[in-house]
Amino acid sequence: MEKGLVVKNLILIAGLLIATLGTKVIYAQDESTPPTNAPPQNNTSQFQTWVKNNSENQAPTGTPPASPGPNSPTTGSPPSSDQPSLVVVSSEGNKGNEPPPPEQPLTYKQSQLVMLNSVPPSAGNKPESADEADAFSSMAQQNMPMTPKQVVRLRQLIDGSQRAASIPANIPPKPVSSTLMINLAPGATPPAIRLAQGYVSSLVFVDTTGAPWPIASYDIGDPKSVNLQWDNKSNILLIQAISPYGDSNLVVRLVGLPTPVTLELVAGQRVVDYRADIHVSGIGPNSKDLPIGTQLPESASQLLLNVLDGVAPPGSKQLVVKGRGECQAWLLGEKMYLRTRFTVLSPGWVGRMVSPDGMNAYEIQRTSSVLISQYGEPVSLKVEGF
Repeated sequence: MEKGLVVKNLILIAGLLIATLGTKVIYAQDESTPPTNAPPQNNTSQFQTWVKNNSENQAPTGTPPASPGPNSPTTGSPPSSDQPSLVVVSSEGNKGNEPPPPEQPLTYKQSQLVMLNSVPPSAGNKPESADEADAFSSMAQQNMPMTPKQVVRLRQLIDGSQRAASIPANIPPKPVSSTLMINLAPGATPPAIRLAQGYVSSLVFVDTTGAPWPIASYDIGDPKSVNLQWDNKSNILLIQAISPYGDSNLVVRLVGLPTPVTLELVAGQRVVDYRADIHVSGIGPNSKDLPIGTQLPESASQLLLNVLDGVAPPGSKQLVVKGRGECQAWLLGEKMYLRTRFTVLSPGWVGRMVSPDGMNAYEIQRTSSVLISQYGEPVSLKVEGF
């Protein structure tokens, strides 16, 4: 009777928990049990009636049911021949059978201990002798005399030495991009290219219109002082200094130009030419078609070269340019200098210089309105601030 009462109470408690948590109940019956004894699943009252009827018909057995294991997916005792088993299936996911929490990873010392314990024992399970322990300690001291903290400190000292070795003795040179005009007349001083050890300088050769002028050949005065690269077809030379100080010269022959171009190479300066656009007077083989009646200036204007580099002419006044074009303008006397990437249509310009990247420098008369061609569309610019 006591066992039947205990079973009845357990079933009632399980039924109340199931009704409260909103779960479904599935009963695993023995094949000999008639299917009419299955509990109704309509509501809680019908379930309690069924539990009462079945608990009164149960007879006590001699052997108590085995307790479920910790990982068993069922609640209650396992199924037997004379007692139905109760299986709880959650209606809201898998809340009735939640997996155990994941195990925490081993610490560094714990993992070391596990590996030491996994080592097979010595022959005959003989314990470690004092001589063996002394020999091992002596070998470890000879091969690894430093403590872990000393090893880290040593690595920090090495890192500090490498960082100090990478710091240059002097302040690194200032990088600039310049525009040079080559004067091929006899007695003219060749321009200087400023180099620095560890820095590559590019020399770009163009004609008066800004079109690339291909290189035919070159020669270096001191090949051991500089390193020069060329792809044997373009108008660009890549050059860098091998030694921190020194000077030499470079002679370049251009396609179709009878006179060679001479440049002076100087290393160890406070300024290094990252890029030098070298304008050569004349029309190269890749020159664009010029408008009819256009006359090229006999000599380059240093003011236009400065404007091309974005440097205001000395003594000039900065003007304000309004419009869609990206332009800069300066006023010097009655002349206006305009820097833009677009072509000036009106008024007619007096002088013009073009860089390899498409920038234009114009010398025009003083005016408050400039008409340019922006991607084939005429655009009017207003100049203010006179």
